[in-house]
Amino acid sequence: MLTRSNFSACIISDGKPIPEYLVAVADNPNTISCWIPSEVGKTFSVYWRDEGTKVHSCAFITLDGFVVPGRFLFGEGEAWRNGVRSGPQTERPFMFAQRPSSGTSGQNMKDAGSIMLKIKLVTLDGSKAANPLQSIPDLNSQSHPGDHCVGYAQETNTYTQSPMTWKVKPSDQHGMRSHVTFLFRYRSPEWLMAQGIISTELHVPKSLPAKRRVASAPVAQSMNVPITPSPSPPNSKKAERSERLGKVESGLHPVPGP
Repeated sequence: MLTRSNFSACIISDGKPIPEYLVAVADNPNTISCWIPSEVGKTFSVYWRDEGTKVHSCAFITLDGFVVPGRFLFGEGEAWRNGVRSGPQTERPFMFAQRPSSGTSGQNMKDAGSIMLKIKLVTLDGSKAANPLQSIPDLNSQSHPGDHCVGYAQETNTYTQSPMTWKVKPSDQHGMRSHVTFLFRYRSPEWLMAQGIISTELHVPKSLPAKRRVASAPVAQSMNVPITPSPSPPNSKKAERSERLGKVESGLHPVPGP
């Protein structure tokens, strides 16, 4: 698991963290990166944990350049994202896929071949309507640097989207920049072995250690189930509505990126 600036993050598949190689801190000290092996057909989750900042945060996930909302944390605890929402009660899980034969490996788009998690420290500043549904990218229209890419599995049921989400503003010295960025560059095991990044025998990681969870709802029993319900912003001026609990997603553009 990568750890930086009081946050930790990893990519989960089959209930275990995918092993990380060549962990490095970039010239920007708030960015930490690594290489991970990808396996076609395997779904995955992006997982992160606030180690106790005591400050609200929102997250943004970029998959081959496609940005999806993360979730809010409220000063501690953990969260993860399994897929991109495709309907009010459905989502398509993140999945490693074979790069389309029509893709052009020599002309790589920015952020291709990578999973990036950006975390911003924020102050809640009222509410707004929930994020609109996104158009999931067509893999055949993109180019990729390796033999794999991020795809999206068949639609599955998920929790009902809250009608409201939080508006936020920056809360720390970084202003509009990310507090921390986790960058996971993924390639097939064969590619990583050819480059000398991993040995011929992959390390089998252990399950995540038990941590105190502070989500405001019962803890999920599986790493493949979202567990980050948090108080939704009020949908009206009626006080009783403000107490309703719901799953809240980070907005796509509550804080401009760096």
